[in-house]
Amino acid sequence: MLVFEKVCRRSSSLRIVGRGRVRRKPLPSIMTSASKIPSGLPATNGLSMELWQSVQREVYMSLHDPFVQALAQGTLDRRAFQHYVAQDAYFLKYFARAYGIALSKALALDDDTFNVLGRLLRGVHEELQLHGAYAARWGVRLPHTHTRTHVNADTPQHGVAVAVAAPAAAASGVAVGSSNGGAACGDRDNSSDDRNDGVIFTGPSAATKAYTDFLMEVAEDGGQDGGVAEILAAMLPCSRLYGFLGCALAAAHGAGLGAGETPSHEYWEWVRTYSSSEYLAIPALKEAIFDRLSVHADKARLQSLYRRAMQLEAEFFAAQPFSPPPRRIAALVVDFDETCTQRDTIGGLMRLAEAAAAAGRPTAGDSQWALSTPARLAASYVAQQEQLLREVLPEGKPDAETYDAAGLAAFLERLSDFDEHMNAVVEESGILRGSTEGEVAAAGSAVPLRPHCRETLRAALDRGIPIEVVSVHWSDVYVRAALGEGLMASTRQQGEGEGGARQAAPPAPSTSPAGITLRCNALEIGPDGFSSGTLHKRVQSARDKRRELEALGEERRAARGSAAATAANGALTVYIGDSTSDLGALLAADVGVVVGANRLLRRVAARYGVRLRPLAAAPLAAPTEPPPPDGRGVLYEAAGWEEIRAHLFGVEGPDSHEHEKTSAAAAAAAAAAAVHEPVAVASTATGVERGTSEAREDGVVMAASAAPPSPSSAAACGLPRVLSIAGSDSGGGAGIQADVKTLMARGVFAMTALTALTAQNTHGVSAVHAVPPEFLMQQIDAVLSDLGADAIKTGMLPNAEAVHVVADRIRHYRSGAAAAAPPSSTSPHGFLPLVVDPVLVSTSGHSLAEGGVAAALLRDLLPLATVATPNIPEAEALLACGPITSIGDMRRAARELQVKTRCGAVLIKGGHMKPTGTADDPADVVDILYDGEQLHELRGAWIHTGNTHGTGCTLASAIAAELAKGLPLRAAVSAARSALQTALRASVPLSLGSGVQRPFHHRHMMAATVSEPTGAAVAEGGKRGTLARVDPATLRRQLRLYGVTDPYCNKKCNRTLLEAVTLAVRGGATIIQLREKDIDGGDFVREAAAALQVCHQHGVPLIINDRVDVALAVGADGVHVGQSDLPAGLVRAMIGPARILGVSVKTPQQARDAVAAGADYLGAGAVLPTGTKDTDVIGLEGLAAVCEAAAPLPVVSIGGISAANAADTIRAGCAGIAVVSAIFAAEDVEAAARALLRVVDEALEAENPAQQQT
Repeated sequence: MLVFEKVCRRSSSLRIVGRGRVRRKPLPSIMTSASKIPSGLPATNGLSMELWQSVQREVYMSLHDPFVQALAQGTLDRRAFQHYVAQDAYFLKYFARAYGIALSKALALDDDTFNVLGRLLRGVHEELQLHGAYAARWGVRLPHTHTRTHVNADTPQHGVAVAVAAPAAAASGVAVGSSNGGAACGDRDNSSDDRNDGVIFTGPSAATKAYTDFLMEVAEDGGQDGGVAEILAAMLPCSRLYGFLGCALAAAHGAGLGAGETPSHEYWEWVRTYSSSEYLAIPALKEAIFDRLSVHADKARLQSLYRRAMQLEAEFFAAQPFSPPPRRIAALVVDFDETCTQRDTIGGLMRLAEAAAAAGRPTAGDSQWALSTPARLAASYVAQQEQLLREVLPEGKPDAETYDAAGLAAFLERLSDFDEHMNAVVEESGILRGSTEGEVAAAGSAVPLRPHCRETLRAALDRGIPIEVVSVHWSDVYVRAALGEGLMASTRQQGEGEGGARQAAPPAPSTSPAGITLRCNALEIGPDGFSSGTLHKRVQSARDKRRELEALGEERRAARGSAAATAANGALTVYIGDSTSDLGALLAADVGVVVGANRLLRRVAARYGVRLRPLAAAPLAAPTEPPPPDGRGVLYEAAGWEEIRAHLFGVEGPDSHEHEKTSAAAAAAAAAAAVHEPVAVASTATGVERGTSEAREDGVVMAASAAPPSPSSAAACGLPRVLSIAGSDSGGGAGIQADVKTLMARGVFAMTALTALTAQNTHGVSAVHAVPPEFLMQQIDAVLSDLGADAIKTGMLPNAEAVHVVADRIRHYRSGAAAAAPPSSTSPHGFLPLVVDPVLVSTSGHSLAEGGVAAALLRDLLPLATVATPNIPEAEALLACGPITSIGDMRRAARELQVKTRCGAVLIKGGHMKPTGTADDPADVVDILYDGEQLHELRGAWIHTGNTHGTGCTLASAIAAELAKGLPLRAAVSAARSALQTALRASVPLSLGSGVQRPFHHRHMMAATVSEPTGAAVAEGGKRGTLARVDPATLRRQLRLYGVTDPYCNKKCNRTLLEAVTLAVRGGATIIQLREKDIDGGDFVREAAAALQVCHQHGVPLIINDRVDVALAVGADGVHVGQSDLPAGLVRAMIGPARILGVSVKTPQQARDAVAAGADYLGAGAVLPTGTKDTDVIGLEGLAAVCEAAAPLPVVSIGGISAANAADTIRAGCAGIAVVSAIFAAEDVEAAARALLRVVDEALEAENPAQQQT
């Protein structure tokens, strides 16, 4: 949080407001040796240093936040900085209040503490008076405030009055200007800047409010003695963090570290201010007081407060309205020794020889030899390496001023030759003989990793980032055991035989189910179970590491198409290493990160002009072009794995600490057990372009053993299931009550997990009781571990803890769904669709969420969402972007929220925007859907009604219901909007309650019934209407490209049925029919079940031709029958009202009969001659007659249809085309389907543009 208690601008220099007189003696200044820039670290060894070291993860999350980095690089949008300045003004008032409260409590303490706190407080109030002028220079107009504290700090007296006024306009709003650029206090006067477009700031953001609420809660609590220390524990992180940020950014981007001249952009004054010795005196002074007072305070309490404050700082930066394109990681490539481990571990294998010799292995009497050989080999290595370095890196030769790629390459070649020679020497010595694989694994499991290495690797795997470990270590078993079974679930190297003898491994990576691929050497295990001393060499040197990285690049290019396409896609390969043998690979990667303090690496880098810069200097944007073959000559140094994690993943939730402790303990226990049994695995791919059958670049391999139990799927139980996680509305109009009504009306099975109980009616909310987080988790687990779900919808989440619980459980159960999925399946936002309705305020304006919920949603839950459905006020709160008053604002907000959270899609609901229609031109309500690629403007008639309570909950639940049925997102949104509008229109006369939040009747959301008795109704003996699975408009959209499988096409093209279906739906087929006439029932059921799973993962219905028994057995979406098959009325009676029934017809009379029998759609043809079926041709004229007779039921044309004549059949009245050979006989099924869908959509658009728009 930017606190202007500190340094302020005056006409010619910087000064400390109310601070210069406080420092009574010089304080030590810790300097960075490279540039003489202060480090910004605490200058004490007391508790303040201990607490600082305990929150390094949060510190680095702030340092690597895009807002902070853009500020230092001068690329920050001006509007974002203006927002930041206004938020800080709000925070500063509360900072002053906390000082005042601390001062009042300090009356019981010593005079020195009282004096210091008093001066600090006075400085804050002087700053408050100057803050308005500062903000005005930035085009920020602050409300007039009267905040005054009367304190005589120089002569403390008992009973002194301390009056701190609350901010005069804490929620009244701040007018904010906007444009590009931005800086702190430069010489230019921005007050007359004409780059303002009137963006209005209407109060504190959720992150700011969470911080000030926390600060006041701490300040107003606690006793006299411990209370002051606790208040300082909540305030210290702000002061110390800013000093550290200023110094770290000055070191990363300023002059003195090879970065050129000091930046001249207008933001640089911010960096210079916080890295100045004047400012750094302030946190040092506070820490000195804190260390003295904390002796008598609760240390655990202080640590908790300190950590929470630092987390809130990180969340504050993350909440700023600045959303650059997200950093996408294609692969994380990691060295092992001294990168993952704290020390080199090669010697560990040699020491196993002592134990082997003592046990008489491989021959008795070798003990003395085993003791002396490792030392002899080590001495020989050192001597020969020193000789090599004298030759290739002579002393006295000047370092290169620019990057000498050729010279470095020659050096690495010599070094590689040397390393390969020394490996041969070790092999010939026989020192690696006699150990068992279990002994090797046990030795590896005892190796300590660098702090936070394992947690960072796990976080990468959880995000679907592939990890490649490239190591010159001699044993893959040792490396795997050291990393731990939690990361490395598989223990067999490729090529290992069942008898236990490890054969020569082919040059292919060893992939574990947890997602880590090992690229290292293998120690041969002989038939006797002992190591033979022979190495199967794969990675021995810098040359080999560079080759492995290039191989990975080739795999990426094969997946993406070209090097240029990869760079344009912005997916980076990050290499992390520590030693000279890593230099070539580090420089060849998109980003090379150095850890540790290897002196030889730095010596070699300096000699050949390689610049090492702080990791904070890494550019925000991905390179637009691939790096040169020899790299760019710049590497980045990380302080440790905590900083690497922050750089890669940004702000993460505070609850993940406990999760990491648990996972780390489990991993350590698993590693110690050293169990070496293979486990069943399932592979998934994320983020892979269509048409790629194997996804090495963005792939992640999940451990099936780690997956939760997978309950029966919707296909097996025949009924789509939706879990609603929301609060209870006692009035029944919104919340979980509305969710259950909606889900039932839309024909799915509803399950619930309550987050809160509310007392509310049509007048509003009078009380809220939040469910304990532990009980919320138990509810979710109870449902998903047994009943399962096909979609999840979230509503009211009353506090940040609830958000964390829900996000954690969704990640957990999605991993299980991924592990159970077939290898070819993909799902960009998980295998469990999630609809997030970010409920923050009720219809009546009552708050339904505590401070911090919006920030938690942005950080933890929205990134998991298939679609987020905020209304306009909720979007404003989430983005802190000011009022959304136009459709253009809605479009911009949808884009920004999707980019900021990386969710699948955002639907901004426009119901809060007042209609502007007239009697002649009725008003529309407009919703904006952005799916990450396209903006869709969804319009519907404005319904004038006061019965709107629960519309947001209802729409989100209806979308979840349609997603659970298998509809693609846009179709699900359209169907849900249509159902909601129908219910609102039908509920206009309803009048329940006398307040402002009146409900509507969800009964009207039920799918339309067939007015005439169908065959099914007659067969059941009644004349009631039949509930359709989807409304006609939805089914019509699904029929656009109807793919009908053919076993002969598949056989000719050497494809399985599952492969053919997968390719077709990837290409865009909107519905699939399995027509397999010559297959027995058991095989057909197995094939259909697999095809159904693939279809539903792509949101495509699956129809079974003729075989009603197979359709019912697997839970298919429907059945299609011909005129010579079972009668349509009988089929309807067998499959019930919820499944789709299609009927083949040739004549208008057959069409009318099929409609009466309960058909949902018709297939008409053959339109033209076809080679797949002997049939009469009806032509385009006969097709038009069938369409007319069937109306309003949709019709698809079949028989001889291709891209050349598809549009003709659409003009004849068809809703789509049904094709066999045009897709499944094509060499490229995906491309054929994609081309056909394009033709159909263009023809439909030409026939009925309005229908296509919705």
